[in-house]
Amino acid sequence: MPKVDAHSKSTFPTEDSPGRPDPRVISNSSMWQSERWNLAVKKVSAGDSFAGAIRLAWQLVRERRHYDAVYTVGVRQAQMYGLLCAIVGTGNKPHIAAEILLDEVQPNRLAWKIKRTFRRAVSRNIARMIVFSDGERELYSRELHLPLERVVFVPFHTNILESQLTSLGAYGFAAGRSLRDYETLFAAVENLDFPFVVVADSASVAHLCRPSNVELHCDIPRAQYLKLLEGARFVVVPLKADYRSTGQVVVLEAESFGKPVVASDVVGTRDYLSHDVNGLLVAPGNPEALRAAIQALMTDDAMCRRLAAAGIERVKKNHTFSVFAAKCLDIIAEA
Repeated sequence: MPKVDAHSKSTFPTEDSPGRPDPRVISNSSMWQSERWNLAVKKVSAGDSFAGAIRLAWQLVRERRHYDAVYTVGVRQAQMYGLLCAIVGTGNKPHIAAEILLDEVQPNRLAWKIKRTFRRAVSRNIARMIVFSDGERELYSRELHLPLERVVFVPFHTNILESQLTSLGAYGFAAGRSLRDYETLFAAVENLDFPFVVVADSASVAHLCRPSNVELHCDIPRAQYLKLLEGARFVVVPLKADYRSTGQVVVLEAESFGKPVVASDVVGTRDYLSHDVNGLLVAPGNPEALRAAIQALMTDDAMCRRLAAAGIERVKKNHTFSVFAAKCLDIIAEA
């Protein structure tokens, strides 16, 4: 089992500190990029498997007496810890949970109904549920049977440590796997006199016919993905219309490299892109609208530079690790 050492309450402030001591937190989340997070949080880990989630939950229960709060990242981790809390109690330590991804609603399937009942039972003691889109708050409140005020929207962070306004490249770029609508993208770019590079997982594109102007990469290393992203002129994030939130990671990484973004107007993008301000939003599942937006970015250098500049400014202001960690710690303190 992982070892945890109790530590005293932080007594700084740093540049992103509220000027008061932060709560002491035990968590499986690592945010080494934030000084404030590292000072306040003790990280434990036990692997991502089901057995690892059980070991982690037991460790959190054993060690939480030394801390003010418990913060979990991941659905298995939150559920296993919630199950132990239902059995042995919370120890008067608030549980803050993040990155609990809900699966597709299947109300006519008995297995799904049983799963939802279990999920609600082990989530009842969650003091705060952090989501990455404001549009998800009501969904999580309803599905987990949590009061709406316990479900809090925190804008996600970019994974790029040093944002930089790079030059406009020579191709369009798209990437990602969760709820990606590559069928609509391929229909939109077919026969355009412009090259595109797509980085996807094999399952997302297995049944699709790739246009001749699309260079496809599947399941490649992150370093290669970042190199391709940096060389793009603009980035397309085609998403299926769904109640779940996704796509923010690629949007924020694209903006961190100073790339203009066109994305489907869905729950996962509306809190991150303002149309014709720091990106372009188009109706999901509409290849004609997506094609028109792509053609604008293909030909209008001034638009590309304007959107790119606004995007990188927004990332630096609202989506750094420092900002994200500070907001999470403030929510934990309030809980």
